[in-house]
Amino acid sequence: MHLRNQSSWKTKKISLVFFLFLLSILISSEFRNSVFLKGKERINVVLYDETPKYLSFSSSGINYLVEVSPNSKVLVPGGYGLYRVGGLGKLASLEKDPFLIKKTFSGASASFVDLYFYSPGEIYYFDKDKSSKIDILKLVAFSPSNANLIDRMALFFSLLGKDYSDFKVIKIKWEIFVQEKFNKKYQGVFYKKSYRERLPSVQIIYHQSFSTANLLGQILVGEGIRVVDLTKDKQELISSRCRVIAKKNDFIAKDIAEYFNCRLEKGSPPISDIIFQLGSLETQWAVR
Repeated sequence: MHLRNQSSWKTKKISLVFFLFLLSILISSEFRNSVFLKGKERINVVLYDETPKYLSFSSSGINYLVEVSPNSKVLVPGGYGLYRVGGLGKLASLEKDPFLIKKTFSGASASFVDLYFYSPGEIYYFDKDKSSKIDILKLVAFSPSNANLIDRMALFFSLLGKDYSDFKVIKIKWEIFVQEKFNKKYQGVFYKKSYRERLPSVQIIYHQSFSTANLLGQILVGEGIRVVDLTKDKQELISSRCRVIAKKNDFIAKDIAEYFNCRLEKGSPPISDIIFQLGSLETQWAVR
């Protein structure tokens, strides 16, 4: 009996150690992949509810809040064309692709969207003056998102200590959300200072869709990156994975590759600092 108890305790001890080991790996991964802990100078977040919002947090400057009318029509990348903002959550649910929300707001704002939170399957029809703080906090705490636990908590407590007066509010009630119009009016608002200081040149190589290449180029420009050329290459395979090629280890090339999930490679771009070969992004971000 004594030996049996010893064996049972030994098994429990091993199980506990194994559990703690897996837990430490999980916690380490959460911290390592946290957007808020990477020291970014600007973090962009989409809160998709009755009054869809785009929030841009700055580590040293002004925080922006863009509120978009659910009745505005916006270009949805992926070949969907113009779509009501208030129906975007339903579309994402039907297509089983919540990434549509991230791509749509990224294209509309010409910026990198880091996190998104949304109410799946909901359709919004009416303009609401503004969401209550409780509704916003509930969305961050419980709704589907690409945020991990660390980022949920960081955003939750950040918003808990803020009010509308802490943001520069931009209200968009256009019938059609035109990216060029928004960019012209708010050019430079979402620039990253480190990108502007480094100011590398980027050549975008595409296979067939100039419109898609131009959309992705505008996102880079909106971040503060200089796009010097859009080149059509019939030999470029649209089915291949996108690639970002730079002469040396470049943090901006790394950020582009990470955001669009591309391969990062070393090479010798002839006319720019960075080459951005779109490949399958032409399908994923297709403009119709």
